[in-house]
Amino acid sequence: MKALFYLGPERLELREIGKPKGDVVIKILGAGVCGTDLKTYLKGHPMFKPPTILGHECYGKIVELNVDMKSLEVGDTVAVAPYAECGKCHLCEIGVPELCKSKTYLETGCFTQYIAVSREHASRALFKVTDDPAQILAEPLACVFNGFEKLRVKPRRLLVVGGGPMGVLFALLGVSEGCETFVIEKSAWRLEHIRSLGIEAADRPPEGLFDGIIFAVNIPELVGQYTRLANDGGSLLLFSGYPKDSLIEVDSYAVHYREVSVVGSFGFALKHFERAVETLSSQVELFKRLMTHRFDLENAPKAFEILSKGEAMKVFFGM
Repeated sequence: MKALFYLGPERLELREIGKPKGDVVIKILGAGVCGTDLKTYLKGHPMFKPPTILGHECYGKIVELNVDMKSLEVGDTVAVAPYAECGKCHLCEIGVPELCKSKTYLETGCFTQYIAVSREHASRALFKVTDDPAQILAEPLACVFNGFEKLRVKPRRLLVVGGGPMGVLFALLGVSEGCETFVIEKSAWRLEHIRSLGIEAADRPPEGLFDGIIFAVNIPELVGQYTRLANDGGSLLLFSGYPKDSLIEVDSYAVHYREVSVVGSFGFALKHFERAVETLSSQVELFKRLMTHRFDLENAPKAFEILSKGEAMKVFFGM
């Protein structure tokens, strides 16, 4: 089978390797390229040592079932959660399962034709879906649901700072939830695309206050700058990944006297993934508008090139 190997910054190689063996074997039908994949490709990543296979947003068809699993059958199309919390530890019990330290994981990335999944992971992390490329959005949408859940209240007015793929996914969710939604983005290409989706967007904030402000770009100083736009009782959500030693400054008056909260979110829990799958099944036409480019694995360098230029939203590989 074909598998796309990451060999180091800006180095990819399509290789022929043996088809995997395991409890559940899945033929990948589509795999999305996320921001972490792009950052790894451009600069490397401490968690992904080359040579390795990247990719964790995928869906596919079960082609082998080598264990007895009542809920799954050969031929089922499934969205694949790349990890699943244990459900038993202290972090799971207190309501932050996305931070669980005893998760099960996929054993390989999904930029390949087939993956094998252990019975333990498959029993909790495979969700039956229809065969639609939009199913690759289940994982990123699950992360967005986790972030949205961290907001103190459902925002009447929602501001998304950063109009990349995840920022626009937040905006689409805001639209689906009936929020008055606005996106701030500097890129001319992205602004045009966001507006084509019927979402208000500009390179500077509009007038008025917002109940929820999502930071989908990792510029720490923006947090302090936008605190003034938070409504009383509103929330600032730090969604984007920030450098380890970076600091933010927030107006303490706003936090104390106006009860503006500063919260973060990281990854997803299975409840968020399940909700994402259900949402995609009922609103697929809305969310699939995020998907702008499809490539084959043979043309992977072009996929990463167009993403690095900021001239795409969700890019995916179709197998």
